[in-house]
Amino acid sequence: MSQQLDRGLLYGDGFFTTVLVQSGQLVNWSAHWQRLQLSAQRLKFPPLSEPKLLCQIAAELVDTDEDYAVIKILVSRGLGGLGYQPLPKPHPIIYVQKLAFPNGLKNDQAWPFFSVKMTLSAIRCADQPLLAGLKHCNRLENVMAREALIGSSFDEAVMLNPQGEVISATQANLVLIKDNQLITPELSRSGVMGTCLSSLPRALKNTQWQWQIRPVSLDEVYQAEAIFCCNAVRGVMPVMQFQQQGYDSEKTRQIAQAWQKWQAQNLTQP
Repeated sequence: MSQQLDRGLLYGDGFFTTVLVQSGQLVNWSAHWQRLQLSAQRLKFPPLSEPKLLCQIAAELVDTDEDYAVIKILVSRGLGGLGYQPLPKPHPIIYVQKLAFPNGLKNDQAWPFFSVKMTLSAIRCADQPLLAGLKHCNRLENVMAREALIGSSFDEAVMLNPQGEVISATQANLVLIKDNQLITPELSRSGVMGTCLSSLPRALKNTQWQWQIRPVSLDEVYQAEAIFCCNAVRGVMPVMQFQQQGYDSEKTRQIAQAWQKWQAQNLTQP
């Protein structure tokens, strides 16, 4: 009798989120929980239980004594179904895994905290409004874009959509700085809405920054005063170089410090 395989493994039928852990507490948990709920709703999964999930996370963090760690939560639709067709009433499987904090990020007094040099990726983000914004398990575009960076002198790459508009970095969102404007690509057709990006407006609400969410051209990347990448684990990362062009990091420093302060005020004990 053959063993049934998880639909997440077979078809990428699932979604995930990656949470920063600081001194045993979850950073920005409300944004991650909101992401999980939205993903379940849009992908037609049964509702998730937050108390059960927090208990599962707490069990994974038992005896954790690191200052920083990472928790990955992956929700699969589970087993069964006929090929691509899922069961009418699926039984999701939730995987929770503790991961080590990435190297090079532990000295939060250093600047740049985690700076990046970027190139332009030849891999494009496909248009799919049904899945846009979600961190679903079909991430082959990102995998291929990361694979292309192996052996290069670049840490990251700008990914475009089929129309040539800027969408994101390979594993982070992108924000351009011009004057007092923070400009980030509109993600209604492709890309992932990161928890750091979605929370940054709240972290910066009492500052001079004004947000623009709209289509962004590649020319605007070259014209920006500064650029930063952001994600849940690495936070705000200044882009020091794109292709052959360098950027100032002073404004990004201010934003990164505001983000770190906000993170410290938004911790959840699982």
